[in-house]
Amino acid sequence: MATYKLTVEGTEYEVTVVETASGAAAVTVDGTTFEVAAVASAAALPIVPAGPVVAAPAAPRAQARAAGPGDPGSVHAPIPGVITKILVKVGDQVQAGQVVVKLEAMKMENDIAAPGPGTVREIAVSEGAEVRDGQLLVAIA
Repeated sequence: MATYKLTVEGTEYEVTVVETASGAAAVTVDGTTFEVAAVASAAALPIVPAGPVVAAPAAPRAQARAAGPGDPGSVHAPIPGVITKILVKVGDQVQAGQVVVKLEAMKMENDIAAPGPGTVREIAVSEGAEVRDGQLLVAIA
């Protein structure tokens, strides 16, 4: 069983996922349980409601974001998760869009890319580290 807190368009939901013997999962969202099963296409998961269905928008693809005007090369975590791989080291030259870190969130691996070209000045995390939304991952100058 795993429990997550998800925010969709400013509204927070508590989601609990329990795998069932049939290979499906029982997903409870704010007290309403749904049976969810994977299908051949990863793009669609059918939901069989145990109660009323509330449609939620698809989550945007994870993208690294720059720290701010004073530090445009810093890469911050776009979502909370666990660092599974660091693909650069201090002193490496990187290009815009080059993947610098892999971050696992909700059992999905996300490529976190450099926002622009530069030199890696600092790696602020280590493999296996849990990170929070907005946490500094890599500083690029």
